[in-house]
Amino acid sequence: MSHAKDEASGAADDLAVGSENLMRRIAATEEFIELINRLLDVGDLKWSEAMADYRRLAVNACLRRQIESMKAATILARQDLGHLAVSFVRASLEDVLYLGFFGSLPLEDSQELFLLLGKNWDATRSLLAQRAYVGDDVMKDLWYPEGFLDAAETKRDEVRTSLKDLQKRYKWSGGILPAADWIAERAGKKELYDYLHAATSRALHFSAGEIMRRGWGHPSGEITTNKPEFRSHLASFALDQLWRLYVESWDATSPFWESAGVNGDDSLSFSDTEPVLDRLLSLGKVPLVHAHEWNLTPEGPLR
Repeated sequence: MSHAKDEASGAADDLAVGSENLMRRIAATEEFIELINRLLDVGDLKWSEAMADYRRLAVNACLRRQIESMKAATILARQDLGHLAVSFVRASLEDVLYLGFFGSLPLEDSQELFLLLGKNWDATRSLLAQRAYVGDDVMKDLWYPEGFLDAAETKRDEVRTSLKDLQKRYKWSGGILPAADWIAERAGKKELYDYLHAATSRALHFSAGEIMRRGWGHPSGEITTNKPEFRSHLASFALDQLWRLYVESWDATSPFWESAGVNGDDSLSFSDTEPVLDRLLSLGKVPLVHAHEWNLTPEGPLR
């Protein structure tokens, strides 16, 4: 649990400064979103081109989701709910890792693995989990014939066997599906993975560590899980990471833009983008772990 104690003198000033800095970061992120909407148009893509290379569909969906995540993060932050946007960081990070991984594969290998992981495994598993939960009578009311569901059961077993064969071929770590750290290694993003993956998962899943982290001690002897400075810090962290991960995604996806329904504005030059990027960079990087969580201040440890 975080035992950092608010000192009465200067606490209000610190909160005001933190709020002002967050508002500047929100405004800069909104400018970045506006710039992206001018630079890139994520539109529809042709069915034939998507089926020829599933990575094109992934690029389209992921770039759209990341733009919407940044916009949602600014809206949440303006409502003092920006700390919830850390969950978007995890999703954007996985976009960077998996798009980089699939982009590194030969087309034939990418198609085979993408189809097995996507429609044949994820979709079938979700369908059968629904069947197990609601029962066949309800599934029939939802237009699913029993024979169709039985065939899906058989299909899932076949896909599991195919995935095991691929596991032997690629020698990936983890179980029937490749582990995220193995994906990160293949994408050349292991350090980024080590920094963000496990930490941001705590924004999505139950975590004893995250619960302890959000408990802040007060001189009165009480504990609050609603420390304004910490909420502001997490909101700033999310906003900072989301635009950086979007830029990372450019590198992984740009070779696929033309056939992925992504169009750029050739009339914009570096001089158009430089001021916005400079404004974001001038705000500095936001660390995931705040020193106050370890009872550290610029003057040294709290006593």
